[in-house]
Amino acid sequence: MAKGFAIHNAVTNHGGMIPATQMQSSQMGNLFVRAGDGHFCPKCKCWSTVIKSHDHVIFDGKPVAYVGDKLTCGATIQPQQSHVVGESGIAGGSSSNSNNSKISLQFDEQLQLADDSSINSLFKYIGYKLQVGDKLHEGHLDSEGKTQRITSEKAEEITNIEFFFKEKIPYFYELDQDK
Repeated sequence: MAKGFAIHNAVTNHGGMIPATQMQSSQMGNLFVRAGDGHFCPKCKCWSTVIKSHDHVIFDGKPVAYVGDKLTCGATIQPQQSHVVGESGIAGGSSSNSNNSKISLQFDEQLQLADDSSINSLFKYIGYKLQVGDKLHEGHLDSEGKTQRITSEKAEEITNIEFFFKEKIPYFYELDQDK
C-alpha cells in the first residue's frame, strides 16, 4: 500500500512543522524527514523527535518518516498537498506483508510543581511519590520543581501524587544565606 513520506516542513496535529535535517535525499525536490529529526512542539512546549516506525526506506542510515508516524511528544505527522509516496510495510518491493515491523510506543510523563519563581530554592527540600499504574516512583524535585521523567510501554494512569518535605524545613532567612 502506498503511503505518503514526510517531507521538509511536515506538519503535525499539534501545530508544529518538522524541518528535514539533511540536504541530500529528496524526490521531486522534496527533502525527506527521517527518524530522529525533530522540532519544538508548540502544543507540548518541548523538543520532540520522529520515532522510527520501519526499516523499509533508509537514507544516510536513518529510516524515512511516513505520514502518520508519531513523535516523542505524542504528535502525529499529517498529510500535505505536496507529497511523495512509497510502499509502506513491504520490504524490498515484495508483495508479502510478513516483514511488517511493529511500532513500539513509549509514553513519557513528567510533573512540575507550579511556582511563582520566588520559592525555587525550596524545591530541593521537596520529595515526591507518584503511583503510575502499578508502579510507585519516588524521588525529589529538581531546581525547576520537576519530577524525574517516567516512561512506560503503555498509557498508565497516575492514581496518587504525594509531595512532602524530605529534610528539615528551612526558615526563609536560611534560604537567603544559600544564595
